[in-house]
Order: sequence, then structure tokens, then C-alpha cells
Amino acid sequence: MNGTENAASGAGGTVQTTRSSPRGYEARMVLITSLVVSTVAADRYATGYLGPYLVEAFNISKAQLGAVYSIQAVAVAVAGYAMGFLSDRLGRQIAILVPLMLLAAMAAIGVLPVQAYLTLLLVRAASGCALGGIVPVTQAVTTSQSKPSKVGRNIAIQTLFLFFISQMLAPIVQTRVADHWGWQAGYAISALPFVVLAVLLGLFVKDSGKARPTVDSPEPASTAMSPEARRTVLLCLVISAGFTFWAIIHSTFLALYLVERLGYTPVAAGNTLGMLGVAGAVGGIGLPLLSDYIGRRGALILGMLLAASLPVTLLMWSGPAWGFNILLFVGWIAMGSLPIHAVLVPSDVVPAARVASTVALILAVGEILGGVVGPIAGGALADRFGAQTPFQVAFGTALLSLVCALLLPRPRKA
Repeated sequence: MNGTENAASGAGGTVQTTRSSPRGYEARMVLITSLVVSTVAADRYATGYLGPYLVEAFNISKAQLGAVYSIQAVAVAVAGYAMGFLSDRLGRQIAILVPLMLLAAMAAIGVLPVQAYLTLLLVRAASGCALGGIVPVTQAVTTSQSKPSKVGRNIAIQTLFLFFISQMLAPIVQTRVADHWGWQAGYAISALPFVVLAVLLGLFVKDSGKARPTVDSPEPASTAMSPEARRTVLLCLVISAGFTFWAIIHSTFLALYLVERLGYTPVAAGNTLGMLGVAGAVGGIGLPLLSDYIGRRGALILGMLLAASLPVTLLMWSGPAWGFNILLFVGWIAMGSLPIHAVLVPSDVVPAARVASTVALILAVGEILGGVVGPIAGGALADRFGAQTPFQVAFGTALLSLVCALLLPRPRKA
């Protein structure tokens, strides 16, 4: 990180560098990084939005549909931790991000000629290798280059963009593109944003420039994790697994459930998911901002309660459609919990030089246990016991995450 003054926030999470940065740099950095994580999320969620088209095109089961997401999630988890570790070692985030964005664009274009299910699996795995490192490294840039008093606000802005683009606009745009030009085009439209954002990152965002010691160098006290930090990270790992399972089950199977069980058309299901994107945007800015005032723990507990309410609504509501939509909207606000347990909580307690690798580890565990096991197991359960079963399991994992949130240390205000 460039700057004449580095002031760590709290237990070691955030480093202030804005004094030496050009005026307006922080706002520009937050805008560009917000668009980056939003485009990545839109590409990741595309399989859920395009699920009805994939089932029709390949005549596949729900478990096989889940595998399309899961194989990408495996690659994301492995690449994410590797790139987060490399970023912490080198302190060269932009030099890592720009090539990854260009590779992600190539992987998106690579879907266009796909005509076979196995080929789609391979292309999405390649996509995951490129996408995996982007989010943890980008989040490390955001937390380390934000003023300590504005970390929650900046993450909230980033999350607002994420849900507005990936869960409000993306399902509407991708389903319409797929309707007109085929499901391959629904995946491929991510390519142009990836290229444009790679250019913007290279031109307008700085490296944090804070590398961790090498293996041969003694580890300074400033990079050591306290027992409280280790306990907090462990709880965040469990929350990540449970919450990611909940989120991926709904993202992957909700559109299909609406079409097969409730009689929606694919486009109408996309419109409903777009409405939920608005809810995610509300939660994405509201819960992180709220955590600056009531503490990370309190905001996370609220988010997990909302998460548990969503599958209950989906499976038990028998009233009017407007009531169903309102309750789905309220439950989906829980998506704003993601940046709290994955970014804000760990960045409050771990040293700045470990933020990228810690965030990457939390996301990787979520990807493996929630994003890999979840879709495959959820699809298999749906094929065997009915389409409602994955949502019943998701209710249980939301309760597990709630218990872990209650066990977090008492809130410390930002």
C-alpha cells in the first residue's frame, strides 16, 4: 500500500492510506472493485438463472444441474485460496487481478461453442480457476485501502452493487438473452464487462503494497493471530459453510422450483429472482451499515434469522401471491450477511497482512462444503425425495449458522 502513514484499525484489520492518495481515490477504488465483484457474482449465479434452459437442452437431472455449479465451485475454492495467499505474500493485488479478469473473459466466451454436458463442465471448471482469486484479492484491496471509519460503508456499497447487478439485473438479462440467442449466450455476456474492468483496474486502482514475510523471515508480532482471532475465524468458517449451502441451494434450485412446482415460466421465474436481487441489495447495504452501529455479531444474528425464514415461506406459505413475494423479499435480505462473516468480522480481528488469505480461506470452505456439496447433494435429494427437500436442509444449515453467530465474541463497534 502506498502512503506515508499506515494506521491499523482495531486488532489489525484495516490500513489507512488515503492521506497520500489523490483526492477521490477511495471513491473510485470502491466503485471499480464493486463492479468487479458484481460481475464475478453474476457469472457464478448464471447456472441457477439458466437452469431451466440447461435441463431442457441436455435432459439432465437436478443433481447433474447442481454439478455444473459444483465443479466451478471446486475450482473457485482452490484458486481462491492460492491467489489470496499469493496476494498476501507479494502485495501485488492488481498484477494478480488483471490477468485473472482477462482469463475469466476467455472462459465466458468459451461457452459459446458448447453442445455437450461434459464440455460445459470443463468450461465452467476453467472459469472457476479464473474467478476464484478475484473476490478475496479484491476484498483485500477494499478493506486495506479504506479509511477505518468507512470500511463497513464501503463494503456495504460493494455489496449493494453486487446484488443490484448479479441478482437483480443478471437474472432478467441472462434469461432474456438465453430466450433469444440460446443459453450459451446467457453465459457469454460476462466477457465484455470482465475485459473493461481489467482495463479500469490496471489504470485506476493501486496495489496495497503490503507483503507478508517470506518463509525464511521471522514472523513479526503484527502478523500473529490472537486466540480470539482464531476462534472468530473458526466460527466464520462454519457460518460460511452453512450460509453458502443455504444461498447456493436457493440460487441453483429456486428458479427450477418456481417453474416445476408453482407453474412459472422461465422468464417469470427470472423476474422473481430479479425482485429478490432488490432484496439482496437492501440487505447488502443495510446489514453491513447496521453492523457499524450495533456490532458485527448483532447484524449477523439478524441476517441468519432472516435466512431461516426464507425456506419456511417457500415451503409453507399458502396465502396470496403478494404475501408470498413480500416474505421472499424479506428473507432474501439475509444475503447482506455474506460480507459480514466473510470480510468484516475477520478483517476486524486478523492482521492486515493476513486479510486476503483469511477471506479466501473462509470463502473456500464455503465453496467446498456449501457450494460443492450443496448443489450435488441438494439435487440428489430433490431427485429422490422431492423438490422441497433441498430447501428443508437449507433451513437446517441456516439454523447452524445462527448458532455460530451467537457464539461470536461480543460486538465491537467500528
